[in-house]
Amino acid sequence: MLTGPMRGKFAGHVCFPTTFLSPIHFFLTCRGRVLYSMAPLLLCGDVRKKCLLRANRLPGECVMRKREWVRFSLALFLLVGLLAAIQPAWSQEVTATVVGTITDPSGAPVPNATVIAKDNDRGVEFSAKTNETGSYNISRLPVGNYTVRASAPGFQTAVYPPFTLVLNQHARVDVALKVGQVSETVEVTGAAPVLETENATVSTVVDSVSADRLPLATRNYVQLTLLAPGAIHPSVNSFNNGDNTASGARPYINGNREQANNFLLDGMDNNQVSDNLLGYTPAPDAIQEFNLITNNASAEFGNFQGGIVSTTIKSGTNSFHGDLWEYFRNDKLNANSWENNFNNRPRVPLRWNMFGGTVGGPIVKNKLFFFFDYQGQRFDHPADTQSFTVFTAKQRNGDFSDICQTSFTGPNGTCAPAPAGSSATAIQLYNPCPTANNAPCTASNFVPGSRVPFPNNQIPLSMINPVAQALFSSSAYPQPANGNFQDNAFNTVTQAFNNNQYDIKGDWIATQSDHVYGRFSHAFQKNPTTRSLAVTAGGFSEAPINNEVVDWTHTFSPTLLNDVRFGVNYIKLHNGDSFPSSVGNLAEQLGIANGNPVGAGLLSLNFNGGTPSQGGSGTLNTIGALGIEQNFRDAVIQFNDNVVWTHGRHVVHTGFEYRRNRINTFYSGNSGKFGGINFSGQYTASAGSSPLKNTGYGGADFFLGLPDATGHGISGGGWGQRQSIFAGFVQDDWRLTDTLTVNLGLRYEAFTPWVERNDRQVNTTLFGGQLIAPNCSLVGATPFSCQNSNRGLYEGTYGGPAFQPRVGFAWTPSALNGKTVVRGAFTISSYMEGTGTNLRLPINPPFTKAEPLTQFKGTQFPTTTDQGIVPPANSATDPFAGALFRMWDPHVQPAITDQWNLTIQQQFNNSTTFQIGYVGQHGTHLMVPMPYLQKRLLPNSACAKPPCTLPSLYLSGNPALQSDLSQISGTASVGGMRYNALQAVLQKRYSSGLQFQVAYTYSKCMTDNSGYYGTWGDTQGQPANPYYQNLYDPKADWAPCFFDATHILSAYAVYELPFGRNKQFGKSMPRAVDAVVGGWSINPIVSVHTGFPLALYNFGDDPTGTGSRGLRPDCNGPSHVFGRRGSFDATTGAFLGYQWFDPSAYSASPVGQFGNCPAQGPVRGPGYADLDLSLQKDFHITEAMRFQFRADFVNAFNHVNLNTPSSTALGPSMGLINTSQDPRNIQLALKFYF
Repeated sequence: MLTGPMRGKFAGHVCFPTTFLSPIHFFLTCRGRVLYSMAPLLLCGDVRKKCLLRANRLPGECVMRKREWVRFSLALFLLVGLLAAIQPAWSQEVTATVVGTITDPSGAPVPNATVIAKDNDRGVEFSAKTNETGSYNISRLPVGNYTVRASAPGFQTAVYPPFTLVLNQHARVDVALKVGQVSETVEVTGAAPVLETENATVSTVVDSVSADRLPLATRNYVQLTLLAPGAIHPSVNSFNNGDNTASGARPYINGNREQANNFLLDGMDNNQVSDNLLGYTPAPDAIQEFNLITNNASAEFGNFQGGIVSTTIKSGTNSFHGDLWEYFRNDKLNANSWENNFNNRPRVPLRWNMFGGTVGGPIVKNKLFFFFDYQGQRFDHPADTQSFTVFTAKQRNGDFSDICQTSFTGPNGTCAPAPAGSSATAIQLYNPCPTANNAPCTASNFVPGSRVPFPNNQIPLSMINPVAQALFSSSAYPQPANGNFQDNAFNTVTQAFNNNQYDIKGDWIATQSDHVYGRFSHAFQKNPTTRSLAVTAGGFSEAPINNEVVDWTHTFSPTLLNDVRFGVNYIKLHNGDSFPSSVGNLAEQLGIANGNPVGAGLLSLNFNGGTPSQGGSGTLNTIGALGIEQNFRDAVIQFNDNVVWTHGRHVVHTGFEYRRNRINTFYSGNSGKFGGINFSGQYTASAGSSPLKNTGYGGADFFLGLPDATGHGISGGGWGQRQSIFAGFVQDDWRLTDTLTVNLGLRYEAFTPWVERNDRQVNTTLFGGQLIAPNCSLVGATPFSCQNSNRGLYEGTYGGPAFQPRVGFAWTPSALNGKTVVRGAFTISSYMEGTGTNLRLPINPPFTKAEPLTQFKGTQFPTTTDQGIVPPANSATDPFAGALFRMWDPHVQPAITDQWNLTIQQQFNNSTTFQIGYVGQHGTHLMVPMPYLQKRLLPNSACAKPPCTLPSLYLSGNPALQSDLSQISGTASVGGMRYNALQAVLQKRYSSGLQFQVAYTYSKCMTDNSGYYGTWGDTQGQPANPYYQNLYDPKADWAPCFFDATHILSAYAVYELPFGRNKQFGKSMPRAVDAVVGGWSINPIVSVHTGFPLALYNFGDDPTGTGSRGLRPDCNGPSHVFGRRGSFDATTGAFLGYQWFDPSAYSASPVGQFGNCPAQGPVRGPGYADLDLSLQKDFHITEAMRFQFRADFVNAFNHVNLNTPSSTALGPSMGLINTSQDPRNIQLALKFYF
């Protein structure tokens, strides 16, 4: 009996130690302190106070009313009592089950009959006895080919024909015995069990045949999840990164975010904890099959909101088998992209090879088996010389006349506007220091208001900042290679992705009652990038990954089985910017004070700001680098135990899980270790505030040495966080009648808060602004008081949200001859989304060096470039001065998802089914990033000069701290979503050389937030913005999900052509002819969907003055969608792309108002249509050995799938499409099977 330490003060609390037989963890919070116990279970309550969650109350300062406490305790007793009564355990099944009823010729049940399921590949038999109702259940069967045999005294032994069991399947095999001797064996007639008659889970299984034969651009099996109804991805190209964990795509399922999936490998967690990335990606040849559960998973499964992708690795059998392969891609085989063609650019260089093999077989027949595979990947982009824009020779001497491509007019030589429809640059520069007499700008000669133009855009050379002068004369900064205004230099980039991985798996049938397997998987990914220009950084990326699991299944009796599993999942991601040591301390050499805080290189100098009214429209390339680095070492330690008990018409599953999540990390922050200096053009614009359009230029501001922002991230140190998840469940699959099965389940899943391993983290209360920490003595002396709180600094999840009912039914109407199943279910599940590492509490000062972000308005004189990144004056004594602070809402909790479905499945023949149904989902408490310093907008009448604002409501109780911070990035679980869909799927299992599936989805997805990570770069060019426009009115952001597609059609087929020896046509043809005609197969994938809603953003001036991070424009009426209407330069006639929609329907919102455009969806972008095709030819050497040549055509017909148009409101290219998805890629391969 183990009991953990009780922490905290318990005055006024009554604690009830209650001993149970069940070793189940329950965590309860008592005045901010966690009490925990294995057995006895410790309950702690205060019956005298109400349970009120107030924003300014410290996390954990909450107790329950007596009635609520009684209800909660009864619920706990009910769950624990059920588990204790059945001997508890837990598992997420990675096997299959055979159930059925044995009857006599009259239809009466046959009790005590022996039923044996034989694994035909391994010779292993699994047995069960029927109970008094004639029912049997054989659980925990490895997927594969099986034969079922039933026998009883006085009856002939019946053998059911062979059939295939797939992952998580509950196959019903009913057998009617005939009177006779047991020694007599008869084969009964029966179709393969293809209907799901035992539960209402909606899922799609992809077997090893499909995973091996279907065309995948980089053999990334996760792409096959898009074949399931309800699954989509707004950028299919993102699956083409091979097995790259750091940038691999995941599906969006049933209206859920990409991060909301749960990946399992042989039942073991396979997720990267902090960012919800997929961990280990096995080779398709090593996969037995995977099952994508998209709706209403049973109580066995937890921590999911979208899909559960459960994958199994192959096992050895009684015969040796395996394959060898080499895949090859080259740019010489590929088509050129649409945009490259109209810009007269060559194809992107590419060299891609993937090679490896598998082998499996017996060590001891029928007892001990092994399986091993290895895969190597070499994904190299050969040296690619790219155009680069540097300051021209004239600009280095102060002559910026080339940014005016029209003409200069008037006595002051001002730039004439460009004609309508022209892409010509027409920018006028103004002098911010007109009284300097051509001397460098200083605070004394700076003019904050209206300014005079620089005649003909000529800046006197005497005004140059010394850093600009040093850069222009440095050998590290290239001289112009030609006289062009743009693309006047070159930068050669080389990039590679190398990966080596392997799996080794062993299966041991120790006894008839004991089956043990173990697997170890390892991958090492390396992705270096180099650039030829010394002023541009290269990059490094390394990712060692381990995933291991051990599983033991023990059968106590024909009606009782136990399974125990233990595993570890470890992922390290280390990547960042890098400079070669030969560059030296370049920033300091250029005269930037303290410019090299962490070694060789150059901090980011970004003079690509364009003009204040046209952000991002500049032409000069950024040099240097922020020095962003992340080093994540995430691990999951998992223990499961599961019991399956068959009793009468009940099959009861019950279980327990413990999972320990560990994060050890260093992240430099988004401003990087080196930091950066930004030049927006605001100081050479017409005025310090409200400048005229097309005035000011970032490069000119750099010439004068006047940045608009400076800042740096975290230069060193690391931290670690820990979290535990405890879960228990009970699931009763009750065969109420011979045609109706009811699924009744209840899951309890508790999440402890993330704690820092050394208690080095700090938070604040939301409104009061009270600093809280686990140990305030570690915070030290600051201008603000600190109060001790619980270790996590936010509430854990233990009560009501932790209870998750799972209810369903499956009805097979007898009037329809057992060929039709009606199924329905309702499920509640929870999911704790990872939130990255940049917004976590341990990064806060004083535990990590503050990230000073200093921004200057055009009306104030900034620090000059040579002064470098200057921290706020009081930062030495005040670690919060100018800092970026992270806050977590004390009530952060896992997302809660309600799922429901009603489906009808019809069987047409022994291998073909059709299913159609309604699938719905409602999610609450989704993670959302919160810019807590956003000000509150008042009516324009509230002040003399709008916009009128009040300080943020958050931290308002501590205005000194509120004003001290430069920015607050918060985390709260306040988002919501809703999804409704009609889903249909026609499926034929593999038989007679043909397998196919066609899936259609008609759906609508709505949400009030695009996701904690925004769009994660997945919208084919859309900007990623996860923030509410108005923090105080999140409901105004309710709109279609950015990945919402009304119609989705996906289909695939595996078809062996019926020609050749032993085929339908040419059964006895000569081998020489067969070598040419026979052995061909065609395997297509078809993907079609309608367009996604576009999000329109306003990156110009903030008309609200609130500091909103999600500004949108005004929609002034319906926008006409032109579609593929060509856009041409009004001056040169050059083709610019397709003007997808009319931008005249949009405008900047008036001063003092938020934009009225919806968050997503005023217009929709282009749809998507693609056919991938694999053509394969087998050359048989013997019956068991063959070579295969294959050619895979990704985007076989080179269909141009346009990316989404530019959606930056009021930008020069608003509504313009000038890029597309990947063109046709051809992949060749040679494989050898044995």
